[in-house]
Amino acid sequence: MFNRTSTRVQLLFIVWTVVASLVLFCLLLVNHFPADIAWKDALFSGLIISIISQILYFIQTYYHAKSPVNFSNFGLILALTAFYQVLINSAFKLVLGDERWSQYILPFESARAYIVFFILISTSLYWWINKNRQIQSQVQQQLIEQERALTKAELDNIHQQLQPHFLFNSLNSIGALTEINPKEANRMILLLSDFLRGTLRKDIQTLVPFSEEIEQVKRYLEIEKIRFGHRLKTEFDIREECLQTPVPPLLLQPLIENAIKFGLYGSTEEVTIYIGVTQSENGLQVEVRNPYDPDYVQYKTGKGFGLTSVRRRLSLLYNQYDLLTTEKQDKLFITKILIPQ
Repeated sequence: MFNRTSTRVQLLFIVWTVVASLVLFCLLLVNHFPADIAWKDALFSGLIISIISQILYFIQTYYHAKSPVNFSNFGLILALTAFYQVLINSAFKLVLGDERWSQYILPFESARAYIVFFILISTSLYWWINKNRQIQSQVQQQLIEQERALTKAELDNIHQQLQPHFLFNSLNSIGALTEINPKEANRMILLLSDFLRGTLRKDIQTLVPFSEEIEQVKRYLEIEKIRFGHRLKTEFDIREECLQTPVPPLLLQPLIENAIKFGLYGSTEEVTIYIGVTQSENGLQVEVRNPYDPDYVQYKTGKGFGLTSVRRRLSLLYNQYDLLTTEKQDKLFITKILIPQ
């Protein structure tokens, strides 16, 4: 970045020297200066203007004022203009002699000072705008990086909270099964190990094929089926074209956990959890249905972290706030999410 900027600035100074020299040469010819004096004056003046413009550039690079019009810049430009005048007068008095200097250089002294002052004012304004744009770009980039860091931190925090109740319930179930059904307890330990391995190795911001997400959901359901036995049934309706669609990992498990919580905890009957997935123009449509008892739900004390976490993750990842919706139909609770593609 620094090398590109330095090269661009050096090229700009070269172009600036050539343009300033040509303009001054034409101006001197129009004012009836001899050609030999005009080109020497123009070339020497162009070089001096280029040098003092670089001085101005480096000063403004390391000292950036809040406003392009300020006392410090104004005083610096006046000082550089005076420096230019002294240098030009001294050089041409030495080269041309007093007579020709007083004949050609001295009458043009005031006009030259105004021209150089205007050039330096324009240069100063250009450098200030350029520097200010760079600063704003850096600030914007820093804000973007901070926002990304905050988003990642929040996603990581959500990730760490995803399965605490499920894990505790599974461990309690394993403890109970150890005495009455050691074989099922051992099977549950193996399933839980596979599920947690798939969970812990995921980067919550990296997309995975939907087929991989479904496999993780099925591991979770196998564990829950050991807990609830024949009472928990599942029905999958997933279109083939959806399986390779990239989705955020560990997105469905909180929805299924929520469905089991409100579908089975208040009932002693057999309950079917439906998971349907279709592809639309807007993205992947996922629908989870579970029966629920309104009277039981009314007395629940849970805070609904599962749906809240999924809604928050989707808003952080896709910057949309309506990707998760819920509805109730005849003792059926339906959760729908849209995963944009």
